[in-house]
Amino acid sequence: MKYFVLSLCVFVAVIWGFPSHAQATHLAISPKVCVVLQQHDFCDLQLKISWQVAQPEDVCLYQNNQQIQCWKNTRKAQLHHKARVQVETIYSLINPHTGSKIATAKVEVQSTEAKTTRRRLRSPWSLF
Repeated sequence: MKYFVLSLCVFVAVIWGFPSHAQATHLAISPKVCVVLQQHDFCDLQLKISWQVAQPEDVCLYQNNQQIQCWKNTRKAQLHHKARVQVETIYSLINPHTGSKIATAKVEVQSTEAKTTRRRLRSPWSLF
């Protein structure tokens, strides 16, 4: 019974412990995955990016470390962005005045080519 009460307290603390702006901040990118034939091939995507923050503020959207677009005193926006990616790419909403990250999302690149290396089936320290 005491474990039930303890787990209930932890659950309530987790649910109500997050600040309200974290729940209202949203960055969505579609599609999230691009499939290429071979590793290291480029993938051309037409991304649909939408974001929303709790209060109107100045924000900039970055692809890895490259600035894509900025908005002034805006609470939400959508844009279509043509991207050419080769590896996993991180998109970030950043406040240009403070440099703090507001939200992040990523686009993964996966290949249909079989990997050439195999994973060990057991640990090197195993005696059996």
